[in-house]
Amino acid sequence: MAAVSNCAARIDPPVDELDLSGVLLRTDYTDDDRFTKVLADSRRPAGAHGVYGAKLLVVEDPCLARITPEQIIELVDVEDFAFVADARSMVDSTLLVVDLFEDSDTYLTAFRVIPEAVFVVEANLVLANLDFADLLDVAGSDGVFRETFGL
Repeated sequence: MAAVSNCAARIDPPVDELDLSGVLLRTDYTDDDRFTKVLADSRRPAGAHGVYGAKLLVVEDPCLARITPEQIIELVDVEDFAFVADARSMVDSTLLVVDLFEDSDTYLTAFRVIPEAVFVVEANLVLANLDFADLLDVAGSDGVFRETFGL
């Protein structure tokens, strides 16, 4: 059964195209402390000098609770991709990454990403260094992207 949203209107995240941030939608509200940890782990700077970290523009609105990837396009004004902190994120710390670019062959396809690799996914998708299909190909057989490319 699909989740039913009680959003009164579309949510328009204040995305600044010059900011180069990915959007993170929180869809699970069962554990605030766990969400805070998942977010902190995903933003933690990586690399030899600790300078690379995901920016992640967080959208928290209880009307997004338990929405499906298909509902994201109806409820949130995000054009290319979104990270999702869902129920599974609260268990294993991975974030769901959903392709929202309608003209792509991977439209509405998703994979998960470990916190240490969120920056790699965010940076490559925002800068268009790699497309969604490239990252999907690198994800493991379990659908989880773990590659940090030596950061």
